[in-house]
Formats: sequence, structure tokens, C-alpha cells
Amino acid sequence: MNPKRILRFCYINIPLSIVFLTVILNGCATRHFSLRNMTDVSRYFNKDKNTVWDAVTQALAGIPIETTDMEQGLLKTQWVKGWLAKKTTGFLTEGEWQGRYRLFIQVTGVEDKTYVSIKAQTEEKAPGGSRAYRWNRVVSDGTIEQDFLKRIESILDAT
Repeated sequence: MNPKRILRFCYINIPLSIVFLTVILNGCATRHFSLRNMTDVSRYFNKDKNTVWDAVTQALAGIPIETTDMEQGLLKTQWVKGWLAKKTTGFLTEGEWQGRYRLFIQVTGVEDKTYVSIKAQTEEKAPGGSRAYRWNRVVSDGTIEQDFLKRIESILDAT
């Protein structure tokens, strides 16, 4: 073998191999590994903590609750599933995306006010292909949290 030919082969193929492996390995890396993809919507209410806690539980009517701790003011719902009206697969291939969310609610009494923080963890699933078998985390746009705060407000205004 010719030594110049071997050197030329090494100078070209080794850097290309490194670039190729880097691209492949980065493509396989997970991007969503924590609960950080959540929007936080919060508000103070001029009511005591027990009254606001009761309003939160009333506003959750119909949504199954996974964890509740009134002492710490923490509440977590189970997943609520549905269909996404805004997202379809395309013109030629019909299919609706599934969506789901769960709420993380923190109720904290601060002097004569009560602080309520709501975070929604949202996920979606495609109708077909390999993406139809796993849920993908997406950042909430805040509408779920805002709607829930409005529910709490209307319950507190009625009392």
C-alpha cells in the first residue's frame, strides 16, 4: 500500500466519521427530561386559605385528583385526555391528534391574602406512525391555567 494514500484516507474519513457520529448521537438525545416545560399562572386572592382551598376543589369538579395535601397547599390532578381541535395530520391523510394535561396547584396563605399558583403539564400524541405510541411534552400556552383561575374567581365571587 502507498503511505500517501493511507494518510489521505485517514485525513478524510476520520473527520467525516466523527461528524457523522456526532449528528447521529445528538439526534437520539432526549430533549424533554424534566417538568420544566410548564407555564406558571398565579394570582393573589383577598380571602383566607381555607375558603380559597374550597373554591379550588369546587373548580376541580369532574377532574380526578391524584394527590391532595391541604396542610402544604398542594394539589395534583390526574391526566385529562381529549382531542386537539387545532392540530390535524394534513389535507390528504385524515387524523386527529390526542392531547392531555394535568394540573399542579399550590395554595399558600400569606397574611390576609392567599396565593394560588397553577401549572399545567401538557402532552400530545400523533394519530399515526411511530409517534402514535408515545406522548410528547409541549409547553402550555397558558389558556388552561387562565380558565381555571377564572373558575376559581367566579366561585369566590359567588361566596
